[in-house]
Parts: sequence; C-alpha cells; structure tokens
Amino acid sequence: MNYVIIGACAAGLSTAEAIRKADAKGNITMLTEEAYLPYSRPSISYFLKGKVKESDMALRKPAFYKANNINVVTDAKVTSVDRKNKTVKVGKKSYPYDKLCLATGSKPFVPPMENVDGKDNAVTFLDLASAKELKKLANENTKAVVIGAGLIGMKAAEGLVKICKSVDVVELAPRVLPSILDKTSARQVKKHLENNAIKFHLENTVVKAQSKGKHITSVTLKDGKVLKCDLLVLAVGVRPQTELAEKAGLEVNRGIITDIHTMQTSDKDIYAAGDCTVSVDMLDGSKRIIALWPNAVQQGRVAGNQMACESEVVNGTYSVNAIDFFGLRICTCGLINAQGEQYSDKIKSDGDVYKRLVFEGDKLVGFVLINSSENAGIYTNLISNKVDLNSLEGDIMDTPSIFMFDKETRIQKLRGGILL
Repeated sequence: MNYVIIGACAAGLSTAEAIRKADAKGNITMLTEEAYLPYSRPSISYFLKGKVKESDMALRKPAFYKANNINVVTDAKVTSVDRKNKTVKVGKKSYPYDKLCLATGSKPFVPPMENVDGKDNAVTFLDLASAKELKKLANENTKAVVIGAGLIGMKAAEGLVKICKSVDVVELAPRVLPSILDKTSARQVKKHLENNAIKFHLENTVVKAQSKGKHITSVTLKDGKVLKCDLLVLAVGVRPQTELAEKAGLEVNRGIITDIHTMQTSDKDIYAAGDCTVSVDMLDGSKRIIALWPNAVQQGRVAGNQMACESEVVNGTYSVNAIDFFGLRICTCGLINAQGEQYSDKIKSDGDVYKRLVFEGDKLVGFVLINSSENAGIYTNLISNKVDLNSLEGDIMDTPSIFMFDKETRIQKLRGGILL
C-alpha cells in the first residue's frame, strides 16, 4: 500500500504516525514544500524572541522517520493530483498513491494595499522561513508596523517589541484579538500590551505605502495618519490552501469538504486534515475553518487510521486557545461571542483576573479566563461532555473541582474513564 501525505505540519505528521501504527509495512511518503522536517509552527514566535533554537522546534528527531520508515521529502512543491492515475506530481517526478491525504494547511491572507506587493521589507509571519526573514530584518533601530491584531499579529508584535525601536499594530476591528476575546477582556489585554510598549490603531488599516526603490519607508492609514515604517508585517489572517483540491476536482467551499467523522473527501481514496478543511463546531453546528493545533492533530490521526482501514472517527470539535503575552495568561474556549436569547453569561473580575462563563440553558458552552486558568481543564470537560450543570454541586464560578461531580462520576473520572 502506498500512502502519500501532502503537508508536514501537525495534521500531516499525525496522519503518518497513525498510518504506521495501523500498518507496519505500507510505504509512507510525506511531501512538504518547506525546507525543514516537521516542526512546531506555534514556536516561531518564541524563535523570534530568541527563547528557542531552531533545533528545539522539531516535532520528532530525524532518527524517528528512519526508524518508522517514513520518507519525508522537503522542498517538494506539489503541482497537481492526478485522480485517474492516482499520482501526485512534484516537478518532473510523480509519486503513486493508493491513499492520499491533503494536509496543506493555510496561507497568509494579504489584502490589497497600494505599493506594498514585492517590497523587500514587507513580510508575513506564518512559518519558520518567514520568522527567519523577520528576525534578519529587525534591529534596535527598526520602526515596525504590524497589520493585524489577531493571534499571529500579536505574537509577531510581542517578539518584535523586544528587538525594535517601536512597534505599531493596525487592526480593522474595534478590539484586539477579536476572534478569541470579548469586549471587556479585550480592553484589559490591550491595556496590558500597551504597558509593554505596543501602540494600537484600531478600526483602521493600511491603504498604501511610501517607498524608496523596493524598501518601504512609511505607510498611510485609512484615517490619513502616516507611520514611519522600516518593517511591515502582514498578519491580517490566513486562508485555507485549497488550490490542489480545487484543481483535482474535489468538493471545496472555503475549505476542503470532508466527511466530518472520517475526513474522507469527495474522492473515496483522498482524505484531508487540518487547517485546509471545513469543520463543524459541535457547540452550535456552524461550518467553518477551525485552524487550531489540537484539531489538526485529531483530524490527522483519524485520517491516517481511516486510510489504513481502521475505524477511529473525529470527536466533537470546537475552538480552544491558550496563550500568554508578557506574562498575562489567556485561556478561551467555545462560544465566547455567542448571539441570541438562549445564551447567558456570568462574569467575575478582580484586578488583572477576569473570568467569564457563557451558558446555553443548563450547559456551559464557552469561557474566557485571564490569569485564572487553573480550572480550565474542568471547564473544558464540562463543555466537551455537555454536562447538565444541575447535576453538579456548588457554583462553578467559584473554584471548581472534581468534587462538584457525584461520587459515581468522580470514580469514573479518577479511573481515567473521561479525560479531564
């Protein structure tokens, strides 16, 4: 059996490992257009700050691939998938497959801006190569402008503020980290970031750049303000990489459409996993891209098992984020910006500690925790298992513990029946 995986990040590696566990003899080939063996994408911000070395970012040591007979081909840009002949083309070479997984991930989204395209100091921040470029361009005299106050942009800004003379962040939304924070928590986080020398320009965007040759010298914002700029970081967001799937005639709607339980695409011999796929949020049934590491790992594992004729299926999927900025710990999960009369919330705030729980009837469906994440595991368990809160003892807004559950449930959890 020939297994081919396109992409070598979280989903791709998880797929390969699952296949090898289920099929000890099949041929596994991972094709990546990057120059590196699988590494931790979330670690690029720590690499930028100098907190981790490149060698520490590897997800597995090189010996792992040899021991498990997994052939990782780097610098291998796939140009087409031939479904009829069941081959994948890289340059002049073709790789035959019996089962194929698309783990192509996402790519930076760059909105149209006048005089930005092709400039040597306008860079993205999504992979190790871009992090290296950013690190090379930044120094103590650099005035950096980051477009985007989402997770990618803010991690870039946090790393750059330790290096650069100044860091300005431009964001079209009215608050920072709009996809993972509510209005109140966003104000608290913004103040914390400003106290660490990051300047914000909210409800604004870059419309054009001024340059000398191929080097940007300043940018003009929508409101007319001009910012001096030696380094422009394009971190507005990402989009799924679906070009190969579209060219191959697979079903695509924003992301690659799969069976949400098996990760099989519209072709029975092709699977897809990770940020390139459309997921269904188990909490509200919405179809969207859930570009998160744990989701990619789960989908990759299921895809690999299915490709090797095992029966594992995807459990429920929803958004979970855990991140810190300058020592401020943020954990968010589920439907934090839910709209509708069926939703309610409770908030507890004290200094730099903030806790907000979101409910749908008698069930917890979301939370925002700032410097109060010690009970995040229990809250996540309540959400994923859709626990009826009336069955618990005590107030979950206080310090929740396993003793809130009845005796039978406590015993089951302590024995490992349910992962907390």
